[in-house]
Amino acid sequence: MHPIFFAHGMESSPQGTKAVYLREAFGATSPWLGELGLPAQVSALAEAIGARRPAVLVGSSLGGLAALGLAVEHPDRLAHLILLAPAVGMERHAPDHPEAERLRPGIFEQGRQFGELAIPPGVATTVIHGLGDEVIRTADVLQLVERSPSARLLLVHDDHSLHGSGPLIREVVSRASRGIDPLIGEGA
Repeated sequence: MHPIFFAHGMESSPQGTKAVYLREAFGATSPWLGELGLPAQVSALAEAIGARRPAVLVGSSLGGLAALGLAVEHPDRLAHLILLAPAVGMERHAPDHPEAERLRPGIFEQGRQFGELAIPPGVATTVIHGLGDEVIRTADVLQLVERSPSARLLLVHDDHSLHGSGPLIREVVSRASRGIDPLIGEGA
């Protein structure tokens, strides 16, 4: 089994709902990403994974952008990338969240740069996005998937938190950790 790591979002922590759920279900490691900018989050994830690779990396919202950055910089460290409502296009929300820019100067510009990345072709990726997400536009997530040939998208009837999609997330993480393609059941 591949080790599992979780990158939490901007308003979450290693004690958040998804982090606790993944830790209890799979023994996932979730490093503190706190008020770090995206480049520092990528470094923190790379350090957390260290020699425990290839790993399954689950990234939620802003943590999804950090996970994307890690996939671009260190694709060899990943067995599978799972992005949950990745914060592509987050810079559109800067006027609504001045406190985020104050806490993490430059975060929205970093988000713009990271949001233009593509998942490397050799990194198996599953993207789960809620059709009712009012934070990240589905069109932005679709663009990420279109420019990333190894990414596959699951659109669900849920919001940005994806709390109603827990059983699906659990199944995708479980299969990816065992090297099984989460969508068709073949070896990854």
